Amino acid sequence: MNILYICHRLPYPPNKGEKIRAFHQLRYLATRHTIHLACLVDDAEDLQHVEALERYCASIDMVYRPKIGAKLLALRALCTNQPLSVASFYSSALASKVRQRLAVERVDRIVVFSSAMTVYVQQVSGIPKVIDFVDVDSEKWRLFADYHSWMLSWVYRLEARRLARHEVEVARVFDHTILVTDREAQILQEHVPDRPISVIPNGVDLEYFMPSPHRGTVTEPPALVFTGMMDYFPNVDAVNYFCHEIFPLVREVVPAVQFYIVGRNPTQQVRQLSRQPNVIVTGAVSDVRPYLVRARVAVAPLRIARGVQNKILEAMAMGLPVVGTPAALQGTWATTTDGVRMAESPRAFAHALVTLLEDHALRHQCGLQARRYVQEHHQWDEHNARLEALLREMVVAQATA
Repeated sequence: MNILYICHRLPYPPNKGEKIRAFHQLRYLATRHTIHLACLVDDAEDLQHVEALERYCASIDMVYRPKIGAKLLALRALCTNQPLSVASFYSSALASKVRQRLAVERVDRIVVFSSAMTVYVQQVSGIPKVIDFVDVDSEKWRLFADYHSWMLSWVYRLEARRLARHEVEVARVFDHTILVTDREAQILQEHVPDRPISVIPNGVDLEYFMPSPHRGTVTEPPALVFTGMMDYFPNVDAVNYFCHEIFPLVREVVPAVQFYIVGRNPTQQVRQLSRQPNVIVTGAVSDVRPYLVRARVAVAPLRIARGVQNKILEAMAMGLPVVGTPAALQGTWATTTDGVRMAESPRAFAHALVTLLEDHALRHQCGLQARRYVQEHHQWDEHNARLEALLREMVVAQATA
């Protein structure tokens, strides 16, 4: 098949959530089909990675636009009925490239990654189209509103309403919809009960994220780790919550414990956390694996989360126990027999961490369980084979009004 694959960011390097899923989908499909990629680039550093994608793609149509351009488009959209996130990812130049590609290539299937990019092919007919929402993003904006001042809260609630309408419209005109968890699928299915929706979870690169042979070695001082983009609000909120509400309780019992915050672009608020005892903010690192090896436990204190957290899967793949909130763990089937501990309150969270920090045998057992869990449930090839099968079977469905 000739597949037109449209995504909102260059899917390389696979170093953040949406890039990881998009890259693994693209790489798998490219082994059996011809891929024509269309995307925006909002980070100048990503331009150096275009060549790496050429081995997977027959063509790459991209448009570089600085992030400030997206913000200006979002501000302008406030005066319209359009979702801000959809407006911010629109580029007339990319739209032109997509039209030209469809004119010169015989495209058999169209895959769109994220609701923000559907406008580029929403009016295209006669070619089966699948939308991978990943998460129901409108729900994320509703959650954001609860953690911001009244002005931003108003904007986020407005975006949640607009984007929810857009998601329903897209599900009605695309031939098939994909989401990452059953919970996300149920939310959308309530609004479009007559439309086809499939659940395809995230995977994890099990060859890259391998348990260290030194994992069993007891290191001093003991360490906890959190990984992620540190200018993303849910991550910023998570580490602030952890440092102020949970970590002091852990240090009361294990005074030497250290907490590593590992990830690019830490905000000023995150950087200031390093003033607290035993908190280390690394900023960008070339490889997160040494920090996962160094740590005894990975923490996921997210209060705002949708879908599957890649940071959790990567830690588990490296044989690291995880303690997380219900919000962080909602996208997995993992239980206490899979090397994770769920904690709702700061005191329960701290207790789970102290137990794992002090019990080497339990920690080792949980690490083995965690690795086994991702091997059984989060193999990229298995999930992407389901995507390929769906694309093969698709026909142009009768859209509903």
